[in-house]
Amino acid sequence: MLTKESDKKLGKTMSDASLFLWQCHPEAEKLIQEFVNDACYSNPFIEQLSQSLHQHTSTRLFDWIDHVVTGYSALVEKQLNETGFVIESATPFYRVFAHPGAQLPRIILKDHEPEGIGIAVKVENIADFLMVHGISQWIEGNPLSGYRRCCVSTSSHTKLWVVERRGTLTMEPTYPSENEQINYLDAYERWQTRPRAMDDENQALLKALTLAEGLVEMLGRDLAAWVVLEVERKYWQYKNTAGQQQKNRQDRIGMGWANHDHHTFRSSRERFHLLVRLFEILGFHCRERFYAGKEAGWGAQVMENPQSGLVLFLDVDLTDEEIEFDFAHHPLPSLKKLGTVGLWCALHGDSILSSGMHHLEAQFLFEDLTKDLAGIGVSMMEPFSSFPYLKQAFTAGERWKVSPKKIHHLVEEGKISHQEADRFLKDGAIGSHLENLQRREGYKGFNQKNVSLIIKKTDPRSAKFE
Repeated sequence: MLTKESDKKLGKTMSDASLFLWQCHPEAEKLIQEFVNDACYSNPFIEQLSQSLHQHTSTRLFDWIDHVVTGYSALVEKQLNETGFVIESATPFYRVFAHPGAQLPRIILKDHEPEGIGIAVKVENIADFLMVHGISQWIEGNPLSGYRRCCVSTSSHTKLWVVERRGTLTMEPTYPSENEQINYLDAYERWQTRPRAMDDENQALLKALTLAEGLVEMLGRDLAAWVVLEVERKYWQYKNTAGQQQKNRQDRIGMGWANHDHHTFRSSRERFHLLVRLFEILGFHCRERFYAGKEAGWGAQVMENPQSGLVLFLDVDLTDEEIEFDFAHHPLPSLKKLGTVGLWCALHGDSILSSGMHHLEAQFLFEDLTKDLAGIGVSMMEPFSSFPYLKQAFTAGERWKVSPKKIHHLVEEGKISHQEADRFLKDGAIGSHLENLQRREGYKGFNQKNVSLIIKKTDPRSAKFE
């Protein structure tokens, strides 16, 4: 596990790092895994789903679980307390336990149902899941609502639910009015059709900020955050072949992108504080910051909206002198030389604008995804995390065409050489990725050191793109 000392060894620790010393919680994960194993043993449909997920999507059932349901016993409550779970909320009939220091499913402890267990698996769209599996069943909760669920199988007192979530942690189905449903579709369409490729990128981002405020007024912060990230995934996917291939594999089981882990945006220095402001409007708060050293030349701000279950990784060029102040909330002056992140944005546009996300990270079985995607022509870059509790690797980046106007402008400013300009015009520049990520033992953090090595290999100036 990572402690304060081991975290320092992995990379230069930011001043706020002590607030986010994520550790491993193997006993907590083991407790949930026991519930999952029992469910697979008792309910053949759950076991079959587990096998299908492994075979067709290179994922494990555990990483799709929204929550576990079990009846009360003194032993179970003792185990929850001993492994670090705490009461998150309570109703007259059950209590919800969550682990504040881990990325693990929550547990519903029911008061008056001592027999039987259940697991709830998250999907993007319940109707898609039912259609794929040939099931006709009632869905609780209105379409496009914050929380919907459907019990798709019961066997030996063991139930399987599939659930949809949109910006809420509630455990009870929600029934928004028809007007609220229309607002959701309206907000989705407004964000989807906003101007991304304006000549004045500052103006484009200011328009996005204003629009985000409008979405919050229409939907509330957490649901607005969900809409924005749902659209951003869609925009990234249409430009990323690896994402399209893997999404097709997951849609075959009716799952969608419900296994997403975090979303990564790259930003120019000039607009980074506005990018952070946009997501603060949407209810995200700043978590840990990263700076892996002078040689890397980049940093990142992690942001999280806990109610929506959404995590962001925001990348920007940084100098060694800038690590001690709050670079997320103050304008950063331009630099004579563009770093990896800055050049990527100069060639393609900021991630929140025309380029889209640099990569989407989702949870997979690490070795299986590497092998299975290779079988359909998608290769992986070398891993940048290989810990027992955290494995990470990018798919090989695709080359995107670059606007000759942008290349000419960068040459005039002395930001790239004529040789680099010729290569970008001829071959394009490396674009986006899908990230193959595997977590274990509830570990919630990221790898500060080795991520810098792989980021350097995604530099558009690098001759090697794989």
